[in-house]
Amino acid sequence: MSTRGISEDALRAQEERFARAFAARDPALARDLYQPDVVYVSPTVRLFEWPDRIDGIERTLEFIALTISACSDIRYEAVEHAITPGADAAFVRVRFDWTQGGQRVRSTYVVLYRYRDGRIARQELYYDPGGALQRLGPAPS
Repeated sequence: MSTRGISEDALRAQEERFARAFAARDPALARDLYQPDVVYVSPTVRLFEWPDRIDGIERTLEFIALTISACSDIRYEAVEHAITPGADAAFVRVRFDWTQGGQRVRSTYVVLYRYRDGRIARQELYYDPGGALQRLGPAPS
């Protein structure tokens, strides 16, 4: 089995694809970045009473769509990243901004991606689930 990982260029392209998908509020635009049997893990599942581990691309995309369904004017920005020496995993720090109740808010989190055959086989989100969202000010008119 091949374990081809990720390059700097491929990681940048991946994160640009996620930025476009979130801006469009359509996570399916990033479908081909994932292995069909991807595993998705996030503390956000507790908000929707989903299982701790989400298996498969369809359920993963469904859950991501659910988490952004109430968000508008999304801006996803990868601000830092690191690729492991074997290129089989990468860490990305993300600033995720959106409008909520007339205010711009931000959630900053880290994503750990694990790759198989050049596609995401496991995606784990890390953030303080008890932390407050950063308030950025009124939404632009």
